[in-house]
Amino acid sequence: MSELLSRIGSPSDVRALPEEALPLLCQELREDIISICGRVGGHLGASLGAVELIVALHRVFHSPQDALLFDVGHQTYAHKLLTGRRDRMHTLRHAGGIAPFLDPRESPHDALLAGHSCTAVSAALGVLEGRRQHGHRGHVVAVLGDGGLTGGLTFEGLNNAGGSSLPLVVVLNDNQMSISANVGAIPALLRTREARDFFEGLGFTYLGPVDGHDLPALIRALREARASSRPVVVHALTLKGKGFPPAEADAQTRGHAMGPYEWRDGKLVRSRGGQRTFSEAFAAVLEDAMARDPRVVAVTPAMLEGSALNALKARFPDRVHDVGIAEQHAVTFSAGLALAGARPVCCIYSTFLQRAYDQIIHDVCLPGLPVVFAVDRAGLVGADGATHQGTYDVASLRPLPDLHLWSPMVGEDLAPMLDTALAAPHASVIRFPRGTLPPLPEGLSAGEVPLRGARWLLRAEQPRLTLVTLGPLGIAALEAARGEPGWSVLDARCASPLDEAALLEAGRSGHVVVAEEGTTRGGLGSAVLELFAAHGLMARVRLMGMPDAFVPHGDARVQRAEQGLDAAGLRRAGLALLAGGGR
Repeated sequence: MSELLSRIGSPSDVRALPEEALPLLCQELREDIISICGRVGGHLGASLGAVELIVALHRVFHSPQDALLFDVGHQTYAHKLLTGRRDRMHTLRHAGGIAPFLDPRESPHDALLAGHSCTAVSAALGVLEGRRQHGHRGHVVAVLGDGGLTGGLTFEGLNNAGGSSLPLVVVLNDNQMSISANVGAIPALLRTREARDFFEGLGFTYLGPVDGHDLPALIRALREARASSRPVVVHALTLKGKGFPPAEADAQTRGHAMGPYEWRDGKLVRSRGGQRTFSEAFAAVLEDAMARDPRVVAVTPAMLEGSALNALKARFPDRVHDVGIAEQHAVTFSAGLALAGARPVCCIYSTFLQRAYDQIIHDVCLPGLPVVFAVDRAGLVGADGATHQGTYDVASLRPLPDLHLWSPMVGEDLAPMLDTALAAPHASVIRFPRGTLPPLPEGLSAGEVPLRGARWLLRAEQPRLTLVTLGPLGIAALEAARGEPGWSVLDARCASPLDEAALLEAGRSGHVVVAEEGTTRGGLGSAVLELFAAHGLMARVRLMGMPDAFVPHGDARVQRAEQGLDAAGLRRAGLALLAGGGR
């Protein structure tokens, strides 16, 4: 009944416990984590695997005087439970509730915002150097998931830290997995005697490998690291999903990110509808393209599972490349494939694509290489929150010359968009949201290949107002326009280049509402205003999109309605514009 855990209000309470009580604390933490994820979902496997490690860290180090920086927040539910947030953990990932990852605004024990991987070592070294300059004596620890060792930023940090002689403690939580199993040479090296040589060659004292579920061994190693006057790596071997048999038995992801679940007849049942998602639909059309054309290859930065590519990997093992948590490498590797005559499709989340912006410009667009970017999770992502919202891809990619940026409204759009992109001599982006596929509106066809510009979903004979949308918002716009005389709906379909003729026709209706699930600053709406200004068109325009703020975690459907990006909101915006409301 978590009797021991109920008495833990801060890390100091962990340090005050007798040594023999710590295994019970770990057991209760696991029970809480399993119960919480069963009710609200979450990153179950990584947090279960790190329970003993986090208890040992709080036993040895004194947070927040000692800064604990985690890479990433997937592994930190035990940390949240031990730092005063247990009574609110039932709100995890819900609007206004506990954040899905780590956030210093939520707790002083969260030293670093931790939603993306590979950041902990660099940030921790900066914190340590900054503290040293200000005379602060506290310790700094970077807790690195071993999946982070597939990313270049981690190596930049390790290189700098190893040469600094500063007493940075790097704890390597080695469970052999990021989301799926780790790839590349370094994860394999960690299971050999060369692991010591590797880290010592970088300038670190190496302690390990240590059984990451052996509390006394962990505590001894961490105390030795705390006493060191030079950089130290503590290498802890853990099992992702430890203590939850369904996760331990899941060799693919070990219960990485799960929705709510329950036990029925002795089996785990995950709550999930049977509808197909955009990710699954895109993977299916990509599989068809790969079957037709041996030049087509897929690249992903450690997102085989999230991008629904496991079946493709099984069918085309030599043409589906998981390059690890290495977005910059994924893009430039794709550029090299294109340079050699392949037709690469780089499958990547919107929030992760922004990590490789320079590579998109310098390595793909400048040399004019035909790389296709399948940008998943574009728009609101719901429970994963601010670090994962797909907010900025249109605004950041739209200015790039000779890059075509497509957005499907329905699943039937995906195949013609991919075929058009694969046949193009330039880079292309196909951005699609998280979530299930909407039905194809009656009377609408996907379009013939190659696709050319926008399409009219509804065209009034005497237009008074046009709703211009991008992506699935076209469905909401059709519902908003139903029964409104003189309302038209234009699915822009391609945010760059614009279908100027169709958009100028929309502008001549006199009133235009542009709706997109992304920032309005530099997005499709900005492009429409630029077009109208260039042609001296004086239409009244209202821009609808995500706010000029980082959108927190919550229910994406509720957030969409709050921003007016549902049918009711678009109807209100149109009526207000017709009534003389401002932009």
